[in-house]
Amino acid sequence: MPNSPSPTGNAERNAILKLEGVCVALAASRKTMVRNISFSVRPGEIFGLAGESGSGKTLLMRTIFGLHDDAFVEKGRMTFKNTEFSSSEHRRRVRKLLGREIGFVPQDPFSSLNPTMRIGRQIREALYLGKGISPKSAEAGKTTLELLKEVGISEPATAVGQYPDQFSGGMRQRIVIAIALSQEPSILVADEPTTALDAYTQRRIINLIIERSRNRNLAVILISHNLELLRKNVDRIAVMYGGQLFNILASDEIGSSASHPYTEALFKCIPRKDMNLADIQSIPGEPLSAGYGAAGCAFSSRCGLRRDICDTSEIPVNASLEQEFDACLVRAGRRP
Repeated sequence: MPNSPSPTGNAERNAILKLEGVCVALAASRKTMVRNISFSVRPGEIFGLAGESGSGKTLLMRTIFGLHDDAFVEKGRMTFKNTEFSSSEHRRRVRKLLGREIGFVPQDPFSSLNPTMRIGRQIREALYLGKGISPKSAEAGKTTLELLKEVGISEPATAVGQYPDQFSGGMRQRIVIAIALSQEPSILVADEPTTALDAYTQRRIINLIIERSRNRNLAVILISHNLELLRKNVDRIAVMYGGQLFNILASDEIGSSASHPYTEALFKCIPRKDMNLADIQSIPGEPLSAGYGAAGCAFSSRCGLRRDICDTSEIPVNASLEQEFDACLVRAGRRP
């Protein structure tokens, strides 16, 4: 079950990750794609990042963790475990933490595994790079088997001698998670980890991530366009659209009066057991991708609450790193 958000002051002091006014731009065009993103994640929290495809959520996460060669942090700052990373030195410094303090689970596990290398060797090399454990040592062999067993790989002693293409998509995703966990990271970023998996395998992968988070006090950022999946499995959800941050709220408040109009509209698109086909609503208009201009709300042209101010004023930003946040200009500052 999701945890309850901590009081804002304590949560900010204890946060493992803080983003403050982060803007992301493309390297080639210098165009700003993501604007003024501010939120914090605390140890052991499962934090969801939601939005339609193209909203900027993956671009943001891959850039702040040094994984996007075609984009950079233009403005703002990131603080990780009380160490601040300014935009000017961000990529160089954060890349030193990848595979150590920061674990990353990509959308496509096959692309992150070497198809010519047995998975046992890949895990042992990760242990060497991250923790200095000799790949040929008994400790490396024992730890590799323990990791595979921990993530639910049956017969790990056999699995270490196999290649990635001998496993299903769900099993490959488990292997990638095992590699990420081998470094004992402080935070795990999972970017659409269940894409292209069947519903049963999706459930098992999400349960695995949740279980490891709770057992290890591991902070998790779970990126997904599936709002219903996040609502059922995370503690808090941040919702992005058009490169803007619209909402941060407890998962059990999705669909309530605390939700931004865009979040409410997304929720009404989700088929649920208690709904008839006629109850499922679509959002009118064409979606905007990241890169929307600075002034105005990116959702205004599709929103039923639209006022003139929505097209001319900058939307509120979460400058004080509130645990719950609503960027609606019409309902600014409103709480249930």
